[in-house]
Amino acid sequence: MAKVEHFLENKPSNFSKMNNGDMVTQSYGDKVVSYLKSNNQVYSLKWDRVSESDEAADKGHIGSENFLINARGWRVYNDGDSEFATVKSRISINSLNWSFFTGTAANKQLFSTIPHGVTNGKKRILAVSTNIQSDTSPNPSSGTIPTDSFLAGAGNIQDESDEDREFASLYDDTNVYIFIDSTSDDVAGNRYTCAVFYADYDLY
Repeated sequence: MAKVEHFLENKPSNFSKMNNGDMVTQSYGDKVVSYLKSNNQVYSLKWDRVSESDEAADKGHIGSENFLINARGWRVYNDGDSEFATVKSRISINSLNWSFFTGTAANKQLFSTIPHGVTNGKKRILAVSTNIQSDTSPNPSSGTIPTDSFLAGAGNIQDESDEDREFASLYDDTNVYIFIDSTSDDVAGNRYTCAVFYADYDLY
């Protein structure tokens, strides 16, 4: 391995005069940068003050400080895992959480109210998915669903194809609401399961 000749300068280096194996370190105000020439290419290395390096080590990662506030950014963990965001809003598995609830749906034209426990729910909830059991007996000729099967949610209004099975899922900062339509005989008073997916930071 070739020996590295290291120089410390207070003025910008003339890269064209550097030989392969030369390293020059320069200071720019409170920033320090080293340049290494190898195979006629110049590489740079930015240095952190020791106190800043200690703080970064305590966090378990290095990266841009705006990463958690919906801005562009990057983060590399001590174990080598990394996250990079190139869009304004980033979602990663490290910030996605979920809660599950079960209960009995309300009667027609009434709400079931579920306290979701998510701080700033309107700003953090990504999706609410509600499934409700239906009474409808199977009738292949009319296309109705099997007895006691669940209507799978994931939207705001479920099963608009049959007025007997219509319900809506809504949420605010405090609660999830399941509204049973005035004609929904097949789902009123039946069991439901509800999943709430949310981020650990405000999305807006």
